[in-house]
Amino acid sequence: MTAKKNDAIGKVHVVEFNGDTFAVPPADDWDLDVLEAIDESRMTAALRALLGDEQYAKFRATNKKVRDLGEFFTAAGKKVGAGNS
Repeated sequence: MTAKKNDAIGKVHVVEFNGDTFAVPPADDWDLDVLEAIDESRMTAALRALLGDEQYAKFRATNKKVRDLGEFFTAAGKKVGAGNS
């Protein structure tokens, strides 16, 4: 199913990353806290707002580098179609 189709029906996207699975809401359903944190370059706060405390703790348990954070946002962005027309 495409990202745009998932967005149209409000279905969460499954993002596989470094051996873990994360549920990410469609881009239109991202909380404004996520966008504000991104705008302010507070990427860990953005990730916590996007994933919630439980999934964020799972992410932090195995992903310890700045590059992991960037790679996750890239993977999630592709999955939800962020930046695509």
